[in-house]
Amino acid sequence: MMEAQLLVFSQTLFSQLKKNLFDQLKDRGFVGLTYHEKVGVKDTHSIDYLAYKLIKKAATTQPYNIYMEGFEPLLVKSAKTNLYIDPVDGSRNWDRGVGDPCFCLAAAPADSDATFGSLFFSFIGGYFSGDIYYTQLGKSYFKSSRLQNTYQISSNQQVHKLSEAHAYLKAGYSAAQTSLDYSLPVFLAVKDIRAIENSGIELCEIARGAADLMIEARKISDFYNLLAYPIAKNAGVLLTDLSGNSLDDVIFDHTANYDFIAAANEKILAEVLKLKK
Repeated sequence: MMEAQLLVFSQTLFSQLKKNLFDQLKDRGFVGLTYHEKVGVKDTHSIDYLAYKLIKKAATTQPYNIYMEGFEPLLVKSAKTNLYIDPVDGSRNWDRGVGDPCFCLAAAPADSDATFGSLFFSFIGGYFSGDIYYTQLGKSYFKSSRLQNTYQISSNQQVHKLSEAHAYLKAGYSAAQTSLDYSLPVFLAVKDIRAIENSGIELCEIARGAADLMIEARKISDFYNLLAYPIAKNAGVLLTDLSGNSLDDVIFDHTANYDFIAAANEKILAEVLKLKK
């Protein structure tokens, strides 16, 4: 029941945000970066402020604690569930009108020691594609806007060699050297390298078998880049630290950064780790 309620809440919030953000976009067009302030190496964009106002309004009648990067949390005294929301994952893509910036939401029990494995629900909605990914009862689903169908998804079990793998290389925000220090041997071995989207969509694409591997080794990737964790995990994606240890039992801090590997299957992961020895 809890997941069903969260799905309705997520779909409603995504639809409201999409409408309001596109109304704003019609007024100003794709004009490049419009951020208000810098937060570390990343920026807080004007659309983030608009999204926060909308979420704050929607949250007034909901029994959830809500956390958004860069903003004060919206807390409810009796809340038993924490929601973590990135309203526009891929703000730079949004401002330029490219890729598929997305709405990301994940839920965990309102405990002080929540782990990645305790994230029990996730919803990812692509603003430009209209595609939706979500979890229900331990399974992950993909609702394709183009095909107008919903599918239960699982990660790619056909590709078992890096030489056949499609991978995402994270090298942005002036952190290419740090990323390549770890991942260059791997990315010299794969069939194809891509880096055009954002973490929410990329993890979901691995979850449905459209890609095979992602390595985040820049030391700047915030917790909110892992909000698709339950979708990926339920679909069979292996999510580990850079040494191959599962993130399931790692107690997370929503203000911290996390490097990680997301691999479609054990053989892909094993080959990555073998190259790093």
